[in-house]
Amino acid sequence: MSDGSTGTAAERRPLGRSGLRLSPVGLGTWAWGSRYLWGYGSSYDRGDLEAAWRASIDAGVNWVDTAEVYGSGESERIIGGLLRGTREEVLVATKFFPLRLTPWAARRAAERSARRLGVGAVDLYQVHWPNPMHPIGATMRAMERLVREGKVRHVGVSNFGPARLRAAMEAMSREEVVSDQVHYNLLQRKPERTGLVELARREGVAIIAYSPLAQGVLTDKYGPGMPRPGGMRRFERKFARGRLECVRPLVQELRAIGQAQGRTTSQVALAWLLKDPNVLTIPGAKNGEQAALNALAARTAVPEEALGRIERALGECQ
Repeated sequence: MSDGSTGTAAERRPLGRSGLRLSPVGLGTWAWGSRYLWGYGSSYDRGDLEAAWRASIDAGVNWVDTAEVYGSGESERIIGGLLRGTREEVLVATKFFPLRLTPWAARRAAERSARRLGVGAVDLYQVHWPNPMHPIGATMRAMERLVREGKVRHVGVSNFGPARLRAAMEAMSREEVVSDQVHYNLLQRKPERTGLVELARREGVAIIAYSPLAQGVLTDKYGPGMPRPGGMRRFERKFARGRLECVRPLVQELRAIGQAQGRTTSQVALAWLLKDPNVLTIPGAKNGEQAALNALAARTAVPEEALGRIERALGECQ
């Protein structure tokens, strides 16, 4: 197994203290295989996802993130098919949803994920959410055993705040928590306010930002008077007319910053996160065009003088 390098000159960032180096922009696949939430099979299909996969690799992306619950396992199955012939180019991260409280739950879940993905070992295996009904120490020790057994290479967590991240790190005896995947974007700054971003930087834990474009709010697709998104998203508060109007000055500012560089609004929103070298992002892509544009965010700059303009445009909309 290689370190996932594609041989391109694309930037690589450390995944915590794992020794792996990842492209700043990964390929997020929450929408892959999800018919009811995202409209898979109607507004986009397997051919679109294959194009997104190839465009990502061609652009220097060297990792993909998924989870056992995405599309009830269909996301992992789709990725498993696409990995054939590209395994040496692409590192795989997936997630375990810790609802099951038996000692062997993590092992069985990891084995099922590996079968769907068609891999011998998962590169990054993450606890998807903390379960307050199950001691974090027991969960992390189970994850650590998976490393010793060769089923996974590295352990991460997801949706863990500072206290839970510390507890997870302290529960490990031989391995390290190399990442914390959290909801983080210009409109969701909780990881900064709670001190998680600083803690992760200090402890050598990479932050993986999911929903970095706020499910499309931080793009030019869903402004006031424009079509609303399909699926379950149309019921979410972030897509309410008043909320979109509040965000509009920020989107306009991002657009202006991008136009000065020949970049898109989305690329600037992603680049704002990537200004922190300890942050990785996993924007979703449902076709080749989206994937190629997302990857270019790693080569997009947010000038220092523009940071203040972005903060002022945010106003009360955080």
